Amino acid sequence: MPQNIDSNFDALVSMYAETEADRLYSCNQLYDFALETLVDRFENMTENELIEHVAEMGDEEIIESIYGNYPPQDPEGQYSLKKGESIVI
Repeated sequence: MPQNIDSNFDALVSMYAETEADRLYSCNQLYDFALETLVDRFENMTENELIEHVAEMGDEEIIESIYGNYPPQDPEGQYSLKKGESIVI
């Protein structure tokens, strides 16, 4: 909590934030911070949520390079069961 005039505190906040931002920029720390933050965010998504997010951002080629076709395409009129799936009639 500021003990001096608020404008001094505001000036200190502003100047120190700029100094720290300059340090982040010059040391490539901003990139590292952003990368760590994004990885943490994406790791906390489900696989489907992340796939949907990547697709919404227009980066389907990343999904395709890892998973193959996106969206997944079944041959017309054919369906195959995946491991653990069953059909109940």
